[in-house]
This record gives sequence, structure tokens and C-alpha cells, in this order.
Amino acid sequence: MVSVAGPMPMHVTYTFEHIQDGGTRARIRVRGDASDLYRLAGPMMGRRVRSSLIKDLRDLERQVSSRRGG
Repeated sequence: MVSVAGPMPMHVTYTFEHIQDGGTRARIRVRGDASDLYRLAGPMMGRRVRSSLIKDLRDLERQVSSRRGG
């Protein structure tokens, strides 16, 4: 996924991998081009992006579980 809108352009790569216990492992890699202003705010933005991704994955997990009936 490529985001060109918002505070800074980013490339987000999602990878899903089947694991032995019947689950799925999701890996997410986020790369962004932090210009001068955003470079200063990088650590704070990193925490916000991480928090947002964790919330999105929890929401996805709930939706998948509810469709499976569990």
C-alpha cells in the first residue's frame, strides 16, 4: 500500500504467514519519507503509527474471529 496523502508519504507492506497452530502471523513494514519538519517529530510519529497499526490488527482479528464463530 502506498499513501501519498496525510502528513507524509509512506509505503506499507503487509505479509501474512500461516503458522502451525492454525493461526496467521501478520507482519507489517512501514517506510516513510520524513522531510525536515517530520524528521524532528519522527519518534512521536513512529509511536502513533505503531499504535494505529496495533488497533487495526486487533479490529481485523475480532472481525475474522466473529465470522468463524469464535
